[in-house]
Amino acid sequence: MEPLSDRELKDLLRRWEAPAAPASLRIPVGRPHQSLWRWLWVGRIHVPVPVGAGLLLAVVAFGIYSSRVVPPSISPGAGNAVARPAAPVVLPDPPSATPPAEHVAPVVTQKDKAETAALSGFQPVQQLEPKIVRVQP
Repeated sequence: MEPLSDRELKDLLRRWEAPAAPASLRIPVGRPHQSLWRWLWVGRIHVPVPVGAGLLLAVVAFGIYSSRVVPPSISPGAGNAVARPAAPVVLPDPPSATPPAEHVAPVVTQKDKAETAALSGFQPVQQLEPKIVRVQP
C-alpha cells in the first residue's frame, strides 16, 4: 500500500465520523445529591501528602508545646508582678544578748492566714504600668 498524500489525508479526515460513545460512559443528568449530614459521615476531602504531613506535624508540635510544664518564675525587674507573700523569717537568738525587736519575725496565726488568703486588705492599683518579661527556656 502506498502512502497517501496530504490532500488525500485531509479529504479522508473530513469524511471520517467518530463512533458513538457507549451508554456506560454517560453521566445521569438527574443524579440525586447527598445530604449534608450524610456527607459529614462518609464524605472525603482530598489533601496532598505534604499539606497533610505539615498539619500532622503542627498538631504534634502544639501538643508537645502545650503539655510542657513551665515553672513560674519572677524576674527581679518585674516590679508589678503578683507573688505570694514571703514566709516570716525567724532568726536565731544571739548567745550574748536579747535580740532587738526589729529582728523578731511576726507570729502568724490561723486567723492571719485566713485573712491573707481572703485578700481582705486588697486595694486595687491606682496606676498600672505593665512590663513585658520574656523568659527564655
